[in-house]
Amino acid sequence: MGSLSRAALVLGVTLAGSVAAVFGADALRDAGYLPAPGEAGAPASAAPDTAPTARVATPFDRFIQASDLENRAAAANAACGFGESLSAGESGFWYVGDAPGTLGIYRAEAGEGGVLRSFTASGDNLLAYSDLYGELFVQTGEGAFNSRTFVLDDAGEVTFTEPLLERARIALTCDDASAAADALNAEFQASGARVDPVRSGLNAFVAGDGYEHWVYPRVDGLVEACAPAGGVAALEEGQLTLIAAEFDADAQFSDMIYHEMSGESLSGSPEPMVYLTLGRVDSASGYGDIEVYSAPLIWRALLADEESFALVYHFEAMELVGFTISGDGSRSHSQSMGGVMDESFPCADPDRAVAILEQLADDSRAAGQ
Repeated sequence: MGSLSRAALVLGVTLAGSVAAVFGADALRDAGYLPAPGEAGAPASAAPDTAPTARVATPFDRFIQASDLENRAAAANAACGFGESLSAGESGFWYVGDAPGTLGIYRAEAGEGGVLRSFTASGDNLLAYSDLYGELFVQTGEGAFNSRTFVLDDAGEVTFTEPLLERARIALTCDDASAAADALNAEFQASGARVDPVRSGLNAFVAGDGYEHWVYPRVDGLVEACAPAGGVAALEEGQLTLIAAEFDADAQFSDMIYHEMSGESLSGSPEPMVYLTLGRVDSASGYGDIEVYSAPLIWRALLADEESFALVYHFEAMELVGFTISGDGSRSHSQSMGGVMDESFPCADPDRAVAILEQLADDSRAAGQ
């Protein structure tokens, strides 16, 4: 569909066979698949042959050089109950390198397959927080984590790798999530991090959490037409602004939408929709807002004026769901506001936005024939 593009890097860039044997560690680093020596996640071949401690390194330790580099996330690991060594079924932090340094969040899958999930980011682009349920979250200020799966042999060498879906927020179960968040934030700030928590929360919502069933094609050009400054970082204070537009060909009405004539719930009824996400930052209050409109392509009218475009329906067909971003960067659970019949959306180039949406509807109808 010409009006759509993928929002994130999906599983599919596959390096078949023995990656390390065919390409070598240097080639993998040059391609951006592995960090440089001295960074979290550097391959085992860059490490000295002898370890400074008596413990036996696991293949995961050898890959990340856990026994060779000073780990500035040791306090966070201790607070979470993570060990100094990483074994199958365990998680851990490794924060290494000169300021700002690189934080690696690693998850070793249970079993004997040597599967490691790796999430890395620069320390000056991160913040951490805990929630009421004892979970720890680490979140980027802008962009997303470098997220990959690695399959390792017994020596910690890479035999297979592929990217994971884009995500800007990692959640971990932690013994003392609050203490771990404090320890990580102290290290991030010492490395120069000046992340705006509210904008970080908005960015994380747009980037997604890496769940495949929540990733939809982006509607090309719509956000750029309405917010040419681009990105959450450019949001003006207090201004509700379009920050994402996605299309779901397999969408269904929720139980909040009712038939205009019979009054019966349309829950589960299929209808292609565009998801319009708007964000707002209010630094004075220390909070941010997210509004997501699930807009079916059966509008009665699609209008444009000088500063906005509007969707108008025959009934309350468009569900509005809201989220709140708190001052620590955390996101509230969703709250449905029910259905709305019409809504105007602020836009720098409303005519272009209308043309994009009309083309999307035409393409959707053509695909359904």
